[in-house]
Amino acid sequence: MFLKRWRRRGQATTEYILIVVLVAVLSIGIITLFGNQVRDLFSVATRMLGGDKDAKIDPSIAAQAPNHVNVGLPNLKDSGGGS
Repeated sequence: MFLKRWRRRGQATTEYILIVVLVAVLSIGIITLFGNQVRDLFSVATRMLGGDKDAKIDPSIAAQAPNHVNVGLPNLKDSGGGS
């Protein structure tokens, strides 16, 4: 009886480890793709909160963002996702 409980606990632990690894891998991928855009966005937001009214997003970084996004809202609406 004790052995069955231990096996179930080990199975749950393994599942949690797999979920943590998946989240870590996805986070690294997202940071790799969008790191510069997010960094620039936070930089501009911080400067604007500090009172710099001339803070703007770097156009070269902003121009790269559409190249990373393959699906937009019109694509999702046409595919019938959600409704």
